[in-house]
Amino acid sequence: MQRTAFGKFCLGTLLITIVLVSGSSGQRRRGYPKPPGPPVTQNDPTSDTKSIRRLDTFAMEREARELSALASSIPGDVEQLKKGLLPSDAVDKLKRIEKLSRQLRGQIRP
Repeated sequence: MQRTAFGKFCLGTLLITIVLVSGSSGQRRRGYPKPPGPPVTQNDPTSDTKSIRRLDTFAMEREARELSALASSIPGDVEQLKKGLLPSDAVDKLKRIEKLSRQLRGQIRP
């Protein structure tokens, strides 16, 4: 009986020692934590110039003039439509106006 009590005492002491040692070992630090590094910024001047597109101002001006001329001819075509006459090129003019406006918008939009 003494042997069983002594064995339980040793086993209990061993378990308590293991729990205390394993619990405290996770709490130790080997120094202070390192602060985070500085934020990374990219001040590369070449990347700024790549993002800027060159605008072809001469082509834009030419397309704007053509767009204006086509748009100014549409009211006359509408007047002819009121009289029951369909100008043969009215639909083509409207398609060209759409195409020119898409091109200009695409060149202007960043």
